[in-house]
Amino acid sequence: MTVTVYSREVIERIIAEGSFPANTVVISFYDPAIKRIDKDYTHVDYSGVCKNVFYSELEDLDLEVLKRKGYTYDIYFPEADDMAMFIVKAYNSGKDIICQCEYGQSRSAGCAAAILEYFYHTGISIFSNYNYYPNQVVYHKVYDAIERQRRYYDNKYYFAADADVIKKNIEKLKLPDTLLDGYQPENSHSVVDFKIEIERHLSKQNMLYHTQEEILNAVKKSKQPIYASFSVSKLRYLYFAWNPDGVGTRFRYGYEEITVYIYFNKYYFNNTDHKLPVHRRRAESNNAFILGSRGHFNSLSFFGKLSWDSERKMIDAVPFIITNLK
Repeated sequence: MTVTVYSREVIERIIAEGSFPANTVVISFYDPAIKRIDKDYTHVDYSGVCKNVFYSELEDLDLEVLKRKGYTYDIYFPEADDMAMFIVKAYNSGKDIICQCEYGQSRSAGCAAAILEYFYHTGISIFSNYNYYPNQVVYHKVYDAIERQRRYYDNKYYFAADADVIKKNIEKLKLPDTLLDGYQPENSHSVVDFKIEIERHLSKQNMLYHTQEEILNAVKKSKQPIYASFSVSKLRYLYFAWNPDGVGTRFRYGYEEITVYIYFNKYYFNNTDHKLPVHRRRAESNNAFILGSRGHFNSLSFFGKLSWDSERKMIDAVPFIITNLK
């Protein structure tokens, strides 16, 4: 994906010359301050050259100016999440992106830097270019929003424990009750946000394990279940009856391989995107499905409790949240 920055003057010249690039979407910032001075002022007209344009009417303000203008960081640039979803869809579709504002120096540069930094870690190329003065509020809000929306976008299928189950563990861990505010198992965005927050709290208390080596060392030494967050691939389905009750994988421990069983038989699909295909057999709720033989998942991101079964010499895993089932 190529990301370029243009001013109004330059992009209007390109449009007039008939040389607008193919396979390109546009993020176009325009200025309400100019609109107050010139009643005829409006955004650049891309109607004849590009169908995928995200317009943002946004004042070019730095952080120290926001309060003086009656804004806070949270309420400034409210369309950042929608813009981020536009960017993610463009990236996944293999489109190039033009970022354009009035002078092609501040808002568009900040937006372009965020896109380049998130996807390619090259945002510094914009900040180090003396032709640009990237708006850092735009940069941070776009970057954070892309990170958030990418997590949502990639999470088509997931598992989420009931709120009562999570609440008992939160109380046992003495974590803030407010972590559960707004938690809805049937809402994939809520599930993703909750997973991030509870993992952050457990990490601060050094109670969360990530790598296979950390997990195996901790789970073998502890008499109590441990909490872990990890991603795995090469899954196989576990059948204890007619329908599978979970998935299995293996952790490497030196020359040894340790079996891990992750128990769950119901999962959800992302009902915030109504275009998602429905392939699995329905369970009791409208967006919940039973694990079946068709279209097995090969990978997932797990958060939950692990315990060591010394007799079978394996790990039993009870998930609270499983995201990115693929």
